[in-house]
Amino acid sequence: MCSMIDLNIKSLNNVAQSPFLHTNVFPLTNEDYMRRCAPVVICNPNSKYRTFNGSCNNLKVPTWGASNTPFLRLLNAEYSDGIYAFRQQSNGSQLPGAREINTQLFLNNQWFDDDELNVLLMQWGQFIAHDISLLKPDISVENCCAVQNVSKIPTQCQNVIDIPINDPIYLNNNKTCMSFNRAVTSANFSCPLMPATFMVEVSQYIDGSQIYGSSDTMATGLRSLINGKLRSDIVKGNQNTVVEEFCPQVNRTTSQCDSSTNSRVCFQAGDIRINQNLGNALLHNLFLRFHNHLASKLSYMNQFWTDEMLYQETRKIIGAVIQHITYDHYLPIILGDTYTEYYGLFTPQTIYNDRINPSTSLEFAASSFRILHNQIPAKLNFIDTMYKVAFQVNLTDWMDRPDLLPMGKNVDWLIRGLVETTGREYQASYNQLISNFLFRSNLPDITGQDLLSIDIQRGRDVGLPVYNQVRSICGISRANSFDDLLDLIPFKAIQILKTLYATVHDVDLHVGALLEVPEEGSMVGPTTRCILSDSFFRYKYGDRFFYDVQGQPGSFSQEQLKTIKQINLGHVICATTNLFTLPLDVFKSLHDFSSIKWNCDEHFKIDLEAWREFK
Repeated sequence: MCSMIDLNIKSLNNVAQSPFLHTNVFPLTNEDYMRRCAPVVICNPNSKYRTFNGSCNNLKVPTWGASNTPFLRLLNAEYSDGIYAFRQQSNGSQLPGAREINTQLFLNNQWFDDDELNVLLMQWGQFIAHDISLLKPDISVENCCAVQNVSKIPTQCQNVIDIPINDPIYLNNNKTCMSFNRAVTSANFSCPLMPATFMVEVSQYIDGSQIYGSSDTMATGLRSLINGKLRSDIVKGNQNTVVEEFCPQVNRTTSQCDSSTNSRVCFQAGDIRINQNLGNALLHNLFLRFHNHLASKLSYMNQFWTDEMLYQETRKIIGAVIQHITYDHYLPIILGDTYTEYYGLFTPQTIYNDRINPSTSLEFAASSFRILHNQIPAKLNFIDTMYKVAFQVNLTDWMDRPDLLPMGKNVDWLIRGLVETTGREYQASYNQLISNFLFRSNLPDITGQDLLSIDIQRGRDVGLPVYNQVRSICGISRANSFDDLLDLIPFKAIQILKTLYATVHDVDLHVGALLEVPEEGSMVGPTTRCILSDSFFRYKYGDRFFYDVQGQPGSFSQEQLKTIKQINLGHVICATTNLFTLPLDVFKSLHDFSSIKWNCDEHFKIDLEAWREFK
C-alpha cells in the first residue's frame, strides 16, 4: 500500500516536474558574456573563505555566481525587435497597461483572515532576496514622467506606466503617468550584449553579502578591524548609559544616502537597500549585532586569534546560519515540506556539483520571488512588553525612512510585532497601500507608485518569457485557449484575462503566476514553485562553500555542523534584543499573546565550544 507521502510525491512528479530543473542548459547570452566580457580571475583553491564578490567559488568557471555578472535566462528573451523593445501581443497590438491589469484583476481582490504564519516570514524572504539579487533601474533621469513631452525621450524613460482615465485611486489627482525607469543593462558595464543582458550587482550565493558587501572595498569599509567586529554606532540613553548597537550611519556631510535622502537616519550595510523599509533595516541591525556577539565569544575563547581570523570565522558562521534558516525553516513553509524534501532542498548533507551554475535567473528575480510581495502587510505593529500594540504605522509612510528604529525600545517592539502579528494570507493581490502609495514623498500629493504594476512592467523590461512558456518548461500542460487555464486559475480571473489580452499566449508571467491557486501545503502556485525550487537547488548544490558540504578547505567539522543545525532565527533574536521569550518556531504566529513561549536563556542558547582551538 502506498503511503500518503508516496502519493504526494507521485502527484508532484506528474504536475511540477521541470525538464530544465537542476540542469545547466541556458540561452546563449551567458555564453556570449563568457566569451567576450568575462574577466580573467586567478583563484586560490586552498582558500578557506569565500571571496566577497562570489568569484572563485567554482574553480572551473570562477565568474559563476560573482557580482556584476549576467542574470541567467531559463528561456530566450522576449522582445518585439529581438533586442530590447517591449514585446507586443500576438496580433501586433500593444500589451495592456500594467496599471490597467492591476485595477481590473488584482486591486479589489483583497481579504484578511488570520494566518498561522507571521510577518517575520515575509521579512526573511526580502532579506534573502537582497542577498542574491540586485537589478538597478537606470535613474540618470529622476522622474521619467517629466520628460514625456520632450522631442527625444531618453531610452530609460520610454516605457512609463500609463494610468487609465478611470483609475479608482489616481482619477481625482490628475495623474496620468507613473514614472518607470528601465533597468541598467550590461552595456553600462562595458559589455554590450544582444539581446539586452542584465547584471546581478551582488554576489549571487546565499552568503550574507547583504551584511558584508559584495566587494573587497565595501567589506573593508564596514569592518572595525578590531577583534573581528563590524563597525557600529552606539546609541546612549538619557543617563548616558549604553542602550543599543546599530549599523553605522553615513556621514551626511561627505556622502549622500543612496536610499533615504529625506530621513534623519541613514544606515550602512553590505547592501544599499538596507534603509528601504523598517523591517529590512531591523534585520540588518540584528545581524550586525549577531556578528559582533559571536566575534566577542570567539575572541574570548581563542585569545590568540587575529582580527582577520575572528572576522572571517564569524562571517563564515553567519553565512551558514542564514543558509540553515533558509533551507530548513523558510523554504519548507513557502514550497511545502514534501516538495522541499523531494527536490533535494532539505537533505542530510549537500553534495557539491561544479557543473551546476548557481547564478540567479531573471525568471526568479524579476517575477517568481516577487510573487511573495503578496505577503507584505499594509501596517506594522510595535508591541510592548505587555504584548499590547503600543502603536501601528503604515509601511508605506516609512519607506526609505528608518528613523523610528533607534528611538526608545522600538527595536524590541518591532521584532515582537513581526513575530506576534499574523501574516497576510495568500491572495492574488498586493496590499492596497503598496498597490497605490509606494514611495510616496511629495505630500500633500497622496499618490505614490504601484509595486504590482512595477513588477509587471519590470518583467517586460527584462524580456521575460510569457506565462504559457514557463508553464510548459515546468511540466504543466501548455494552454491553447484561455479556458485551458482553468486547471490552475479561477474562472472569474480568466474571464477578465480575456478582456485584457489578445490571446492566452500573451499573458505576462507575473500576472499568470500570481493568479494561480497555491498548491496544497505551499504558499505559491505550481509555476512559481517550479522556478523557486530550481533557483534554490542551484544556490545549494552549485555552492562549493555551502555550509554542510564536506571535503572542501574550511568545511565545518561535524561538531560545528551540529551546533549550526541547532540555531534558528530565534537564537539570533534572543542574542541581539532584550526579548526574554519567543515561540519555538519564530515564523509561526501564536494568535494569542498568552500562548506558550520559550525562555531565551534555556532554549535559544548558543554554544560555540566546537570553535575552541585548544580544548
